[in-house]
Amino acid sequence: MKIVIKVGTQAILDKDGTVLEETMQDLVKQIAKLQRDGIQVILVSSGAVGSGRKVAKDILDKEYGSTTAEKQLLASIGQHELLHTYSIMFKKYGILAAQILLTKQEFNTRQHYLNISRLLKEVTQQNNIVPIINENDSVAIEELMFTDNDELSGLIASQFNADKLIILTSVKGVYNGNPEDPNSKLISIIDPAQNGWPEVSTTKSKHGRGGMITKLGIAKRMSDLGITTHICSIQEEQAILAVLSNKQIGTTILPTKKKSNIKRWIAFNTPVSSGIIYINDCLFKIIQDNQRILSILPVGIEKVSGEFKKGDLIEICNSKGKKIGVGIARYHSEKLKEFIGQKGKPEIVHYDQLHFNVSQFYE
Repeated sequence: MKIVIKVGTQAILDKDGTVLEETMQDLVKQIAKLQRDGIQVILVSSGAVGSGRKVAKDILDKEYGSTTAEKQLLASIGQHELLHTYSIMFKKYGILAAQILLTKQEFNTRQHYLNISRLLKEVTQQNNIVPIINENDSVAIEELMFTDNDELSGLIASQFNADKLIILTSVKGVYNGNPEDPNSKLISIIDPAQNGWPEVSTTKSKHGRGGMITKLGIAKRMSDLGITTHICSIQEEQAILAVLSNKQIGTTILPTKKKSNIKRWIAFNTPVSSGIIYINDCLFKIIQDNQRILSILPVGIEKVSGEFKKGDLIEICNSKGKKIGVGIARYHSEKLKEFIGQKGKPEIVHYDQLHFNVSQFYE
């Protein structure tokens, strides 16, 4: 079994950045047990900026604000503090902590994506090494940063072909309202194939970039890729082991279907080119009905904007400009512009290199 575990800043650090030692030790103990049992584990951990705030206050007697530059500085001094804590704890079980820092740009080309995959495969095959992944906040470009580590953990789970993504947070799971409202109820199971997707609270944690909306958005993508997501409190007794023992804690989001490796890569990446193709209403209706497998042909295209080359990721929009999918171009934009609306011309995006975001179809 392959699992990805994501922990948020407030799950492992106090408000002032102090390590919640018992919580982290319990987390490490559970992961060590999983590795002894032959389960491959990747840990995605937030907390670098929070750790940086703590050490800056204690050692430099200085408090930093929340500008991008200041957060980059805090991440640069806090990341190794965080990993040092993990490293000491894992060594008690004869396990080494392998630090992997990533930025969003590194997932935008197929070659970089495969390089990361190769590393993760090699590391996770060692039962005495645990990869600990975080966004490289100290050098990430602000406009290309992940929404938060929920997004990064989803991308890693997709790339790793994980069976489960477990998101450990400071709340018990997904609620149908604000978790602090006594009238709100915990949603135990979300089965999108049967009941669709619920509305949830937009509340965010004080020190995190995301919230439950982000977590549920990642769970939607995981479900479409055939991966089960669990969102639960890290304070639940042995939360990870409980989830893997099928005990009902937190919220479980069930998968709908499985996708190929190339489709998982496409589904989780933002096109680096500016290329967009707009399909006509007739083709969009066929896609919505989902009655047959199809590729995107020039006859179903109304307009092309931007420029792209063969092999580039391009956006697919309906006639109203709503983004509904992403695909890999089989030839360049100038050639497609010559073919628009014509029958008998070669497909611009093959079905095997095409991903539709079904949740966008009816919004």
